[in-house]
Amino acid sequence: MQFNYFSILQLLPAFLWLIIIIVVAQIRKGRYTAEEGKYYMYNVYVKLFFSLSYALFFILAYGGGDTIAYYHGTSALNNLFLEDPGMYFEQLLTTPTDSSISTFFNSRTGYPPGWIYREPEGFFICKITSILSFFTFKSFIATTLLLSYFVASASYKLFVLIRNMDIVSERYLAIGLLFLPSVNFWCTGISKDTFVYIGVLLMVYNGFIIISKDSKHRIRAIVMFVLTALMVYHVRSIILYVTIIALVLAYSTVLAKRISSGGQAIIFVRLIIIVGGFFALSQALSSGSEAEFLEQNSIFQEAAITQRDFATNVTYGESRYSIGEIQFTPFGLIRASPFAIIAGVFRPFIWEALSPSLIFNGLESLLFTYLLFIFFSKGAMGKIRMIQSHELLLFAISFVLIMAFVTGLTSGLFGVLVRLRAPLLPFAIILLSLKPVIEKIDPKTDPKPEESTA
Repeated sequence: MQFNYFSILQLLPAFLWLIIIIVVAQIRKGRYTAEEGKYYMYNVYVKLFFSLSYALFFILAYGGGDTIAYYHGTSALNNLFLEDPGMYFEQLLTTPTDSSISTFFNSRTGYPPGWIYREPEGFFICKITSILSFFTFKSFIATTLLLSYFVASASYKLFVLIRNMDIVSERYLAIGLLFLPSVNFWCTGISKDTFVYIGVLLMVYNGFIIISKDSKHRIRAIVMFVLTALMVYHVRSIILYVTIIALVLAYSTVLAKRISSGGQAIIFVRLIIIVGGFFALSQALSSGSEAEFLEQNSIFQEAAITQRDFATNVTYGESRYSIGEIQFTPFGLIRASPFAIIAGVFRPFIWEALSPSLIFNGLESLLFTYLLFIFFSKGAMGKIRMIQSHELLLFAISFVLIMAFVTGLTSGLFGVLVRLRAPLLPFAIILLSLKPVIEKIDPKTDPKPEESTA
């Protein structure tokens, strides 16, 4: 199928939806107080700008790419609906196979790209986007803008929730959740990364609404949590597992606080988690060779295949990195974990990101390095104790470390790394920009200040 992305039928819906989004955003801004909503419209405008930049980059500069392929699959599904609505809904509910493409599609509907159709996760993006596309009159740019507003809305909900906890510098919280360039570029267009990012933000937001003691919207939050979890599962299941694990660790802190106001309950609950984790690890360590370990662990087997493909396949280009030789055994993964985590959070370093497509990532690496220095130079021990006792921060550090390990280990290419690790970057900034902890003075133990003799 050939498309003219700048025809009147493409641009008019985009212009109309741009007006609708701005008007709706102005109305929704009124739900927040003046202080809470001061970044709201800036957030919307930034998301719209980067989503449009993303679309134009792949149309004009790249001349193709995943986002264009998803749109072609979306258009084929829209045409299928017009030809046979029953077949359209059947296709939405079935897993694509090599043979089914000719059953559902023909020369009149057009065919989705074969490599997208054969990948259930990729074609799932086409399925969701085809629903949105009915409202945007099949305009590629309008659909992109609409998705960017969903990202803006999800990110601002979480921003206000964390802002009201008063644990993080508001300026850096806004940078991390609302204005980080690489996240706004890769996670506002028609792509897997956008749907995963929306899903993670809403899972975290609704997850903390659910565990909130005074929540008035728990039922709605549970429904939204389940729906977004299903979406993330169908797009990138490993991200769902990482998010759930981190939320469970965060909930352990909440549970312990409710059991007892003292620190003993927290220690007890964490001891159970540590013992359970140690038991699971000891079971994994029972595998001796790499082949035996991979045979028993399908997730690591897939990770090994992906990592080695990216490391050796010359068709992916030269923008690649290495964390050293990796042995996919328990001890080998433990040995590689520090290098994988550093890569997952900090790379590409500024000297590795001199190309136009990576320069923002290099500058962000400098920002993270600066924040890491500030973290350890100003009240590090107090901040560490704060992370250990606060459920949101416990989630953040668990999520960041596990996500950084997974993405740093398997990506191999900077272009893949900066997309896959995007959801962890806001939480890394939250951790590194905590407000300095002011230690309280106990008048019973601290001596009184000497009286002035002046």
